[in-house]
Amino acid sequence: MLMHVFLHYSSRPVVRDLVEDIIVVEEKGIVEAMKLCYEILKVTVEPSGAIGLAAVLTDEFKQRRGWEKMENVGIILSGGNVDLGVLWKSLS
Repeated sequence: MLMHVFLHYSSRPVVRDLVEDIIVVEEKGIVEAMKLCYEILKVTVEPSGAIGLAAVLTDEFKQRRGWEKMENVGIILSGGNVDLGVLWKSLS
């Protein structure tokens, strides 16, 4: 398991008031996003830093209303704090 995330109680009002929708991604999708970053961008991104890309790559994201009208999507990729041994095992 790469990680398990919980929303901190102090973040809940912000999410309630400002977030329109949430996409949950599976660990496999996060690993695939990390793999794409490494293969295409030649950068190592930690699992939490690849979640945004993993979400955008899901069919669920592409089925959202308005997706076909989007011209640009910004995704923040962050962190290089990765155990390369674990990363290589997860990619095979």
